[in-house]
Amino acid sequence: MSVNFTRISFVPFHAALLAAALIVPSAASAASPCKGLQADACSADAQCTWVNGYVRKDGRSVASHCKLKPSANDSAMLDDDALKLSSKK
Repeated sequence: MSVNFTRISFVPFHAALLAAALIVPSAASAASPCKGLQADACSADAQCTWVNGYVRKDGRSVASHCKLKPSANDSAMLDDDALKLSSKK
């Protein structure tokens, strides 16, 4: 009995590969160590910062929450963007 490999469908293989890629979490989707912390615990953690609640321009309310402080790379990119915006005057 011989198997003709030219007629085997690779659709199930591709579907399984796609499913595996969607199931395996990436580093970018890792949970923040600051997520869910209350104000006191957030302030005590050096890598976290507390954000007070506010109302966005579109009228939606944002609840107070703890978030990860921006990294040095994030700060540098923000400074570059601010510089670009200020030079467009």
